[in-house]
Amino acid sequence: MQRLEVIARTYYDSVTLMRVAKEITAREGVKSASLSMGTEANLRILAAGGFDLTGLEAGPNDLILAVAGEESVLEEALSTAKAYLANPPWRQNQDDGGTYRPRSLDGAVTVLPEANLAIVSVAGRYAGDVALECLGRDLNVMLYSDNVSLEKEVEIKKAAREKGLLVMGPDCGTIIVRGVAMGMANACPTGPVSLVAAAGTGLQEVHVQLAKRGVGTLHGIGTGGRDVKAEVGGLMVEMGVQTLLADDEVKVLVVVGKPPAPEVEQKILAQVRAGGKPAVLGFIGGEARGDQPPVYICRELEETAAVAAALAKGEDVAAARRSLAEADEALKVLAGKIGPRKGWLRGLYSGGTLCYEAQLIAQDLLGPIHSNTPLKKELRLEDSLASVEHSIVDFGEDEFTQGRLHPMIDVSLRAARFEEEAKDPEVGVILFDVVIGYGCNPDPATGLVEGILKARALGKDRIAFVASICGTEADPQDGARQRRILEEAGVTVCHSNAQAARLAAYLLKG
Repeated sequence: MQRLEVIARTYYDSVTLMRVAKEITAREGVKSASLSMGTEANLRILAAGGFDLTGLEAGPNDLILAVAGEESVLEEALSTAKAYLANPPWRQNQDDGGTYRPRSLDGAVTVLPEANLAIVSVAGRYAGDVALECLGRDLNVMLYSDNVSLEKEVEIKKAAREKGLLVMGPDCGTIIVRGVAMGMANACPTGPVSLVAAAGTGLQEVHVQLAKRGVGTLHGIGTGGRDVKAEVGGLMVEMGVQTLLADDEVKVLVVVGKPPAPEVEQKILAQVRAGGKPAVLGFIGGEARGDQPPVYICRELEETAAVAAALAKGEDVAAARRSLAEADEALKVLAGKIGPRKGWLRGLYSGGTLCYEAQLIAQDLLGPIHSNTPLKKELRLEDSLASVEHSIVDFGEDEFTQGRLHPMIDVSLRAARFEEEAKDPEVGVILFDVVIGYGCNPDPATGLVEGILKARALGKDRIAFVASICGTEADPQDGARQRRILEEAGVTVCHSNAQAARLAAYLLKG
């Protein structure tokens, strides 16, 4: 049985909604509970979860409470959910100890008058105006919020450029300032490399891969993925590169992102070459080709990190690339040991750049890959929750994060998708990423394994599960522990996202 209730024109932050849903789901007799805003994507998610939406009237500004389970407990579950929203149990009996917590920008500036950076994390429809207000106070901005319009992004960044300030975002989940990581970021050493990244998980993956090679990062300037599109023109990538080229502590410059507009790529490449500093350009799927030392062009994120690490340590770049080729040969051997699989590849990703990189690699080996963020427009999925043939889906896209937590925080949607994908008898490999670090789910592997075990029960030995972990042992979740949890559930965990995508494709080619 199930019950649904719509509370019109009511908004709660995604963290509160997730925590209340977990509290309700844990109650005896409740099979599942969902609290979400009535966006089109969330309605599709509810329908995919078995909820009957017939006659339901809800829009993006309306809150939907949905519970399923034993009929006798459903009404009480809904009442408890509303009570928890009004007075969350985790906030009850809290003693602030008289500590002042500012509730406005004015108050925050009063408390920290020396601050020069503001982190903005509010609903996307308000975030742009808050960012402009921060710029008016001469604050650089990390715009964590997503769902900010492209027009507003251009307005904000033009205003920032006029004032000589950085706007990192929108949808910028990670930055690093003098070795201090903020947002969804990893515990890595400080060192001579600095990055400008039009890619959140692209920055994280390179940051982590550098750390695995014993090389630290000083700065990581995120710009948001749209910055390198023609409409924005690479405004903040250009400012970030200029800033790092002028910093004598930065010995190696790295620029990463999804493929930029050709004119933006050429502009950034010319700027980097003119800087004269050892640099690595890692636009995944970009048009630039061929090294021109001291500038090196890379196709993948791990390659970008390997080349940057070699430059930082004074080692041979060619040798670094040969080691990656040797790792590739080892993957082919591993695929043979695991055993070939038949059918389709299904990728379930939380990181947008990792998803894009996986598509590029899989496409070269398997052919066309369908996605909600496809390499080619004609390969766009009609429904992001209905995979066809080879499909790799980015669950961190705006369609899934309106009124819902990012999948790096809430793993429940992806966990449920494992089981759904396994119901397709033609699925042979399921590929996914696990992103850990500050700001991410405290134990994503455990949450994902719940879905993986259900999928394995359906798929028996037909499906191979392949993953990579973007993180380190020093992260709060402990990368080594996350790996053990996944491997105990039968998942093959690779050293990098690129290697995981390649192994998944080799399994289907074999």
